[in-house]
Amino acid sequence: MIKPKKLKRGDTIAIVSLSSGMAGDKLFKHRYLQGKKRLEEVFGLKVVTMPNALKGSDYLNKHPELRAQDFMDALKDKNIKGIICNIGGDDTIRLLPYIDFDIIKNNPKLFMGYSDTTVNHFMMYKAGVTSYYGPAVMTEFAENYEMHAYTKKYIEEVLFQNLENITIASSPYWTSEFLDWQNEKYSFTKKKNAN
Repeated sequence: MIKPKKLKRGDTIAIVSLSSGMAGDKLFKHRYLQGKKRLEEVFGLKVVTMPNALKGSDYLNKHPELRAQDFMDALKDKNIKGIICNIGGDDTIRLLPYIDFDIIKNNPKLFMGYSDTTVNHFMMYKAGVTSYYGPAVMTEFAENYEMHAYTKKYIEEVLFQNLENITIASSPYWTSEFLDWQNEKYSFTKKKNAN
């Protein structure tokens, strides 16, 4: 398996929407913007949003070939060092006819996302390139109020540091409090933790 290089501060990463297009929907755009801002300010990355990533749910549902094109173009771009998904969804499988596995193999890059992004991880695996099942832009990076310290710590260790072995401990805190993403005021509301 090919293991892509770790990220460094100042690197350029691409944001893609390979399944759900909700990052481009008016109701949720603030989540995308908050996640993008944190990638830039907390992790010191330059962020490029691929051309179709913010075209909205309806448009991206009708155009799996354009979602795949964003993925392939991000891989081919020599300036882009990593790719992070906006969010999962439920139909990444429709990208398969448009995926060039040689492009993945010949342009190994750090790739991260979860949920329906599992299909993309299998694409990476088939091409012989490792990937990271982990945080997405609209969820962990755009966490209400601020990112959890636990999440920041392990993103730093896993994506930026060249450590041979990393032990990911269970978080001492968790929350199941629901704050509706459609209500932008909740972006500035800290969730209540339980332990």
